[in-house]
Amino acid sequence: MSSSHNAATRQTAILSDKQLGDVTLLEPLTRLLSARDGRPCALFVRESFRPLVELMPAAVWGPDLKERPDELWATSWSSKAVLGALKTRAGRKKLLVIHANRIRWWYRLIFHEVKVEPIILFEHWAHYFWRVFGGDDAAFAPSRLNLPPGEWRHPELPHWRYCLINPTAAWPTKFWTVQAWKEFLEAGETQGITWVMTGGTSEAEREHCTAIAAAAPAGLVDLAGRTSMKQYLHALGGAEAVVCVDGSAAHLAQAMGVATLVIFGPVAPGKWHWPTPRNRSVSAFDHSRERLPPTSAVPLSAVLDEWRQLRACEGH
Repeated sequence: MSSSHNAATRQTAILSDKQLGDVTLLEPLTRLLSARDGRPCALFVRESFRPLVELMPAAVWGPDLKERPDELWATSWSSKAVLGALKTRAGRKKLLVIHANRIRWWYRLIFHEVKVEPIILFEHWAHYFWRVFGGDDAAFAPSRLNLPPGEWRHPELPHWRYCLINPTAAWPTKFWTVQAWKEFLEAGETQGITWVMTGGTSEAEREHCTAIAAAAPAGLVDLAGRTSMKQYLHALGGAEAVVCVDGSAAHLAQAMGVATLVIFGPVAPGKWHWPTPRNRSVSAFDHSRERLPPTSAVPLSAVLDEWRQLRACEGH
């Protein structure tokens, strides 16, 4: 994917219609392309994700460009994303897909190039994009975000130290049970901590968080469904640690340097979790023989064991 263009005059753009966590995993690619081009990488993503792009060190908001980018890569292959690429000005338009069966006949009428590049089994998505675009494997680092500014703070967020739970994701099948969250917050290992809860705005997410808030011990600061994108990012970035199900909170918190513990259900961690001593996970696949085990298969004891190790790593 090298180019003969003058790096000083070149700009590459990425277009994606994916969800918040997926877009966060594009950050290493923006770093790679920006270093290669000598200019920030432009991102064309959902309007509501603009605050996320503002935190990416090597990216700019695509719709604000005065000139068309030299090259536009669509990294998602839905009809919506492809039509978005059709409407976006660019010198050359290219599509990346993981399998040829994702290509519809009319896609080739829009793109100058369609590249098929399979993802390796259990390869992390951020690493996949880095590899496909020619990044040096030894130089790869997972997503990095700048910390949000203080003016993004939710007025009810504590001014003192806190840890945060985010019990929801776009797919309710990823939810851990209300009873499990209740017992986690009641456990001796989690006492003496101010806990904040964030969560999504869909009906299922609101209902789940409302039930957790009702069952939780007194003192839980419930911000679920009541944060703007900026406030959500600020709350995650300011936490001592984040405990969450597989979703955007996990990717965002880790990218901002926050210690994380992620509870995985029917999705295996390999493609979605970059493990470090400060970024740990528990997988339902380790506690169930089902082909797609529910998140409820994860026992409280396993989560508390990882929590103890995480806190010890943090010096608590």
